[in-house]
Amino acid sequence: MANFIGIDLGTTFSAVGHIDETGRPVIVRNKHGENITPSVVSFTSDNSVHVGEPARKTLGIDSNTFGRFKRDMGSSVSYTAFDKQYTPTVLSSLVLKKLKDETEAAIGPIDGAIVTIPANFANEAREATMEAAKLAGLDVKFIINEPTAAALSYAYESEEELGGVYAVYDLGGGTFDVSIINLSGQDVELLATDGVSR
Repeated sequence: MANFIGIDLGTTFSAVGHIDETGRPVIVRNKHGENITPSVVSFTSDNSVHVGEPARKTLGIDSNTFGRFKRDMGSSVSYTAFDKQYTPTVLSSLVLKKLKDETEAAIGPIDGAIVTIPANFANEAREATMEAAKLAGLDVKFIINEPTAAALSYAYESEEELGGVYAVYDLGGGTFDVSIINLSGQDVELLATDGVSR
């Protein structure tokens, strides 16, 4: 069976899910046994980097540690560590690479991925996300707005026969998004989506 994963590349934390052998979506735990990984990158030299929990412990203490860079995706902002410049795309690719490596250690080779993004991401930020995934060695099939992904998951997992128009909110670490959806059973029609950074 092919391994396809979904990635929530979050402003503060990231997570990976996949469909298990029973056909249910489950979170893939990282090597620390946690279901979320801090979206933090720390350079310990010009060629050594820590990602995730070890990096989070130095956030705000070490000037070579960076978090919340997702908010700058697609912009001209850069971050400096040991006299080297890093774009938000490169930093995001390091987080995605860690997620990819730990997921493959848990479930085997990854055949494809879907990445969720904030609803208010401009085209430049969406393209930067795709580039980050490519740098991480991921074959991204789709990018989906975060509240839309939540709606799809809820419709899939619900045991009720759902119908009607719903507002789905996503209050994340860096954005506040909403999608308006029309739901009929497990069929989800996206009517509108938008969001703001906070």
